[in-house]
Amino acid sequence: MSYDFALQKLCSHEIRMETGLYDGTRGTVSFRTPPSNQRVGVWIDGVNVPPMGLWSYATLIFTNSGPYRIRRGENDLIYMRVGNEPPSFIQLLTGNVRASDLVKDLALKIPSLVFSVQRERVMIQSRIPTRDAAFSFMDPRWTDKTQSLPTTARVLAAYSRLGIVPGRIAAGRQLFPSWTVEKDTLSSWDMDRVVQFHGKISNQSPLVQVSYVTHPTYCRRCGGTKVEFDYNVMGSTYESIDGVDLLAQEFDKFLFTRLGSHWKWTWLGSKLIDRIGGKGATAFTTVNAMLSMDVNQAFIVYQNIKMQQSQNTPAQQVTDEEYPMSMRAVNVQTLPNDPTVALVGITLVCRSLKPITLKRIVGNPNPYTIGANLGLATNPSFLLRG
Repeated sequence: MSYDFALQKLCSHEIRMETGLYDGTRGTVSFRTPPSNQRVGVWIDGVNVPPMGLWSYATLIFTNSGPYRIRRGENDLIYMRVGNEPPSFIQLLTGNVRASDLVKDLALKIPSLVFSVQRERVMIQSRIPTRDAAFSFMDPRWTDKTQSLPTTARVLAAYSRLGIVPGRIAAGRQLFPSWTVEKDTLSSWDMDRVVQFHGKISNQSPLVQVSYVTHPTYCRRCGGTKVEFDYNVMGSTYESIDGVDLLAQEFDKFLFTRLGSHWKWTWLGSKLIDRIGGKGATAFTTVNAMLSMDVNQAFIVYQNIKMQQSQNTPAQQVTDEEYPMSMRAVNVQTLPNDPTVALVGITLVCRSLKPITLKRIVGNPNPYTIGANLGLATNPSFLLRG
């Protein structure tokens, strides 16, 4: 049994990592084709920026380096607030404490924060990027105006020893501004959209890339046909086909490969591509006759190859569903207002007697014109520009 990688699939019309035109004066990025919805991804200098903007981790480093001499009852308390939780007193290790030991102890007591050592100084960091206050070192004098409580002196002395400013708040800083997708006010076309940044980008000449889904009519992947021909990855390998699907795809390749274009097998292909932009009916023959002849000649060559594969290559067994036994019909229909565009309908019959219907466009038509005149709007899989 033979197989091939599956090529035909419905197009998602998704544009990925497209470089947009950044206007620093307006703070906007223009799309090359109009997006069909608000699901847009934005990258600035290779960094993915969500719609609410990108913020850094809240970070605070003690100004004094270790080891820290901490005495019980004198400078052994800190007064912290984490997130929206109420403030609480944290008991410190006592003695001549190294920064690494203090980090290990605080990590156990405050698991919602990340503690590390940087040049013998304690560094505290939030676990996620945030624009709000992640944590703060409360000043006990805010509630103890007279400083009569013993804990007030112990906290202030600990702050002094560690290098913490009383009342210090740690919050993330904005790395990239927030953004929205809005109508382009400078364009007269109603479908034009821009990414509007609500703030300044520090880099004056940033590389801004966008990912989005465009309208089928303006899709550069399928050209408006709604069908894309490309490999499809499933799991860790490419999606493959066999049977009648393999027969249909292989014959498609024959039809839309220009005869004589292969460097080694010049007999592979057909003359369908050469008909595009050529003359229509002549005094000797008609468009329908020429296209039918091209299809019949391509089928004879393709059938001969499959016959040789079946007889001479036992390792590549050709199943009944893969073998092209006959071509039942070839119908050609041209557009009433554009004779250079034709719909070729082909019915193949495999050796298992299953009919395979192929309908292919020869020419470069407007998708809307095809749907209206050839009745293909309900079945986009038939659309293929040759």
